[in-house]
Amino acid sequence: MFKKTMLASAVMAAAFVTTGVQAEQVETGNPFFDDATISGGIYNMTRVRDRKSGPDGSFEENLHHSTAVASLEFNSGLIGGWFGVDMGVFGTYDIWNSGTSYDSEFSLRNENTGEIQNGFSVYKANAKFDFGAFKARSGYLQPSGPGVLGVNMSFMPGTYTGNEFTYSKGGLNLAYFWANEYKSPWSYDMESMMREDGSSMSYVHSLGASYDFANGVSVLGGFGQGEDYIDMYKFKLGYGNEGLALSYQFYGMSDKADDLSANDLYDGLAYQHAITSSLAHGNWTYRAEATYTHAEGQTGHFVFRPTLASGESNGSSEIWWDQRSDFNHHGEKAAFAGAWYDFTEMGYAGWKTGFSVAYGWGAESQDTNITTEELEEIGYSVDVSHTFQSGNLKGATVALHATYFDLKNDVDSYSPAFPNAFQDDKDFKLSFTMPFSL
Repeated sequence: MFKKTMLASAVMAAAFVTTGVQAEQVETGNPFFDDATISGGIYNMTRVRDRKSGPDGSFEENLHHSTAVASLEFNSGLIGGWFGVDMGVFGTYDIWNSGTSYDSEFSLRNENTGEIQNGFSVYKANAKFDFGAFKARSGYLQPSGPGVLGVNMSFMPGTYTGNEFTYSKGGLNLAYFWANEYKSPWSYDMESMMREDGSSMSYVHSLGASYDFANGVSVLGGFGQGEDYIDMYKFKLGYGNEGLALSYQFYGMSDKADDLSANDLYDGLAYQHAITSSLAHGNWTYRAEATYTHAEGQTGHFVFRPTLASGESNGSSEIWWDQRSDFNHHGEKAAFAGAWYDFTEMGYAGWKTGFSVAYGWGAESQDTNITTEELEEIGYSVDVSHTFQSGNLKGATVALHATYFDLKNDVDSYSPAFPNAFQDDKDFKLSFTMPFSL
């Protein structure tokens, strides 16, 4: 199945490159078109994920699908040096799925039924205004400046309906972002953002600032809100120089309610500390990271976004280990380490492989009637990828990410003891990505 899927994707990509990317630019004398860029990509995600049915159960199908995605984006030049537009559209097509793909983050689906519905969706459509250091955008867009708001990502980004204002000069960057609707990459239509009790918010917004000291040190701070629901905080202190990158990051949230209602997510301030490091040395790349989560209250785990439900918004968290679990329960300590090797100097240009592991421990049970044990979970991943160096597929990448996740506790998935933990997973993701520009 994997071979057939990747062959189909490669044939599609080769046909597109040979027939559609040879357009010759024609000068019109209009900067709106003459300075415009057209880009996009052809993608495929083939995924086979199985999960144990219970602590003593067997592995059962959880998510099986192969989805093709294509995107096209137009970014105009500036009329009068200050006005332009950005447009982007993508389409999805399920090559095959087993019926469980409604959880896929790559397939467009019917908003009412949750079933796969192949088609096209707009992910960007905004006016842009450029006044030198000061810039603004309005319409369908993604946050681009410092702050606390982000988007869900598959091959394509989620989209807000809103406005962004940025100011950049020297090492200083300021940004304000305001939005009243959001659309995930698997949704067709914009929707209001919701509180936990199901009520709609009129807006979310974010204010952020960052400064680069030009000596490798940078600092970032952000604050944002979901209307009458939650406050969000972010701080990052980073250093980068000659292949070495280090950072300390803090993410915090506090809800407005204090009455044990559905919107009373946390008792006081919930937060997550993170320390990250990476080193590129010769053919090797290394990463080591660690987190500590405090999320006391009804929710029991920390999710950095202005809406609690997944796909209704997202925050700008930079912690991503791709080991299945979020490692974010109250009181949980977690560590991640990985190493990746580039085979170019051995004569295998474009080939890379790596191994990574994440381990979480120490979270107390939220329901001691189920278990008194502390949470313990571990994920192992292997990566193999190849980027084509020549031919019609030059620049395209095929990548395999295989994960085995082991929940050490004898509890069911998403039990009241550990609300964001699930039973053992085996997850295989085979992706094909081919960006292009005209």
